[in-house]
Amino acid sequence: MSSEEYTLNLSYLQVQLRRLDLILSVAVQYARNAGFDPNNEFQGLFISEEEVGQHLRAFPGVGFWGNTEPVAQNPVIQPTLQNINAQLRQIETEAETQGFVLRLRTLQKMLGLTVEDLDLLIVALAPAIDRRYERIYGFLQDDVTKRRPTVNLAINLLGKDWADCLRLWQRLTDQSPLVEQGLLELVADPAMPHSAFHSYMLKVDSHIADYVQLVDSIPKAWQFFLKNEIITGPHWDELILEENLYQTLSRHYGHLSPIFHFYGNYGSGRHTLSRALAFQYGLRLVETNLKALVQENKLNLVRLAFREGRLYGALLLLHEWDSVLDEEHDIPSWLWAQILDYPYPVVLSGKEEWVPRGINRTRPIIRIELPIPEFTKRLAHWQAYLADTEVQPAELAYKFKLTPGQIRDAVYSAYDDAIGQGKATPDIQDVYRASRAQSSRRLSSLAVKIKPRYTWHHIVLPEARIQQLREICDQVKYAVRVYDEWGFKGRSGTAQGLTALFAGQSGTGKTMAAEIIANELGLELFKIDLSAVVSKYIGETEKNLATIFDEAAQSNAILFFDEADALFGKRSEVKDSHDRYANIETGYLLQRMETYDGVAILASNLRQNLDEAFTRRLDFMIDFPFPETEDRLRIWQVSFPPNAPLDREVNLEEIAERYRMAGGNIRNAAMAAAFLAVADDSPTICMRHVIHAIRREHQKMGKLLEDDYSRQFITT
Repeated sequence: MSSEEYTLNLSYLQVQLRRLDLILSVAVQYARNAGFDPNNEFQGLFISEEEVGQHLRAFPGVGFWGNTEPVAQNPVIQPTLQNINAQLRQIETEAETQGFVLRLRTLQKMLGLTVEDLDLLIVALAPAIDRRYERIYGFLQDDVTKRRPTVNLAINLLGKDWADCLRLWQRLTDQSPLVEQGLLELVADPAMPHSAFHSYMLKVDSHIADYVQLVDSIPKAWQFFLKNEIITGPHWDELILEENLYQTLSRHYGHLSPIFHFYGNYGSGRHTLSRALAFQYGLRLVETNLKALVQENKLNLVRLAFREGRLYGALLLLHEWDSVLDEEHDIPSWLWAQILDYPYPVVLSGKEEWVPRGINRTRPIIRIELPIPEFTKRLAHWQAYLADTEVQPAELAYKFKLTPGQIRDAVYSAYDDAIGQGKATPDIQDVYRASRAQSSRRLSSLAVKIKPRYTWHHIVLPEARIQQLREICDQVKYAVRVYDEWGFKGRSGTAQGLTALFAGQSGTGKTMAAEIIANELGLELFKIDLSAVVSKYIGETEKNLATIFDEAAQSNAILFFDEADALFGKRSEVKDSHDRYANIETGYLLQRMETYDGVAILASNLRQNLDEAFTRRLDFMIDFPFPETEDRLRIWQVSFPPNAPLDREVNLEEIAERYRMAGGNIRNAAMAAAFLAVADDSPTICMRHVIHAIRREHQKMGKLLEDDYSRQFITT
């Protein structure tokens, strides 16, 4: 605001108060004539018999001070009032000519106030600007404790006659703009909480008092739900957006007052795009958090956001739009009426798509989804945030399907970790760690997060199987080059994800292989027990699967479905409704697998039970054979860490040949043998400890270990 505009606003407010002073001077004279004596220390505290007689002789409807002539119509002050009104009109004309904004006039115009409303507001506003009015109002009301004007005082100052006073009275009811817009609050006298309406005092909103005096600040009590700021950028051309979004915004830009509905996940750019939109329109941005208001049970305070936006000429951003929708996705009618009546653009910002029903459409609603960006856009965001590092972001952009806000948060978190380690900038491992933290927040509540512990040297499989596992990793690592650089995108079905089947008996290494792949790729691993997902209730299985896949799409994690036989059995001939719904569940899973862009690994104990239609859609099918003697020996060897004090008498070759155990059982036995040795206070892990542990594993498998070889080491 320029100094000229600032001076003109203060002059306009000063002239309005001079006009009030003139009216008050007449009222003071009327009060004196009525016997109000400022020197009487009992004034207002004692009622004499003479005063009672005066009240009884007065005609109903006569002025507050017994005057029959209205204060504002007193002929003595009419010439001066006309002169003041002329000064006000002159200032208004000057402001209009120079393109200046007079805040009192804006208040009147944008909030639908009448001339009478503005006069009432000035009466209430005066003591908030100058304390001398407190003393004047106390005298005029015959009570020094009443420092604010009452309803009765205000209407008697401004009313022409009894009928006019009653009309002014109506401008102070709950449905009037002054009260409904929160400009005035009618407060009962604490000493008389049940007093009549005309005794209520007019309290002006402190924020309005600041506004008309050109003080721009948000009250502390409002700061949890409201912000008001001047926008200096960005222009939407500076944003990394999809081309169709540019076209949509350009097509609707310039419309009188559209309603935009931006929806997408956290960090999708709804707030940034709203700022760019405000900047493009040349408007301030007023934003409010609807969820905070709903949680505090104060949704009615959203009216203050609409008022703020009107007064400052702002684009209004309503955050957390979903929080005000009911189960049917309907909104309160009064809130929708406020939106329709708002003269500037409105942005509704939520997470879910919203299609209104049964409501007026006097303004267009432009629905814009902000999904996770495509690879090239994600790459551009990574490049922008990692410009000062040596990290190559192409692999990050493909592996982590993050929103722009999540990418920003991941990089900032990586910088924090790097600084904590004494590094100036993060390396690729720091960024991977931070990215995984961003992408797995909600899926943790639906599946078990597994921290990868194993690497390639831990797993014992035939070389051909190891090669297949490495090919899985290669397809994820080099997907950018194949799909984008070499042009295979769009030729591999509806999604660019990868699905694999791990088939084999329990303990043959399926979970370990999944951990190794997650470790190699630097991705999170989540294990889903399909036996717990499948429900006997019709439709529940699909709902559970939908929740998992929807969250997985945002989590960029490897999904490891254990106990796949619970759902992926051969589809049976339809004989009853249960067979039909069982086949629907399998078909639904096939559909979600085909459209999933991540890595999904399915584990099954019996490959022959899998549906052929399903297996044809898999990218990899890897059999995990039961380990033979040579493989069992390697598993025993890697199961004991280099620091483990294994006694020389322990013959792993003999053990591997004699005891046919799966890899998982072998690892369990090696760990159990170590605990047995410690409990036995033995300096080494002896043969008796290993054989004892093998016997316990056989008992867990429902087998008895009674052979001559084991008896020589264990006597009990």
